[in-house]
Amino acid sequence: MSGKLDKPKPLDYLVMIGGPILFMAIAWWGLHTLAGGGTSETPFERLRNGAIHPGMTQEEVVRAVGPPKAEVQRETGGASYRYMRSTWDTQRATFLEEDAYVDFDRDGRVSGINFEAKTPDPPK
Repeated sequence: MSGKLDKPKPLDYLVMIGGPILFMAIAWWGLHTLAGGGTSETPFERLRNGAIHPGMTQEEVVRAVGPPKAEVQRETGGASYRYMRSTWDTQRATFLEEDAYVDFDRDGRVSGINFEAKTPDPPK
């Protein structure tokens, strides 16, 4: 034994280069999966960003924004879709509950959008 190393073969290069690349790809996929796949827009944010407009049908609203958390039938006819989210208000350093109501007329067309926000009472 002379202590001399053989010249690397193609399989050696594959392991030396491909191994770290494969590791990074698997690590990225794992972190991406654990983190929830990125920052996709929530239905509430789509409403805030103007995804719907007056005159759209209920089916068009569901396709554009997603299914509502609740549907409220109104006494005057028509309905309202309720979208909710909870968030942290960094300016006031408090928890905030936000609701968005998409109002439909008797014909099932969007007649308006209302946003409400409130700070829940602290637990006792």
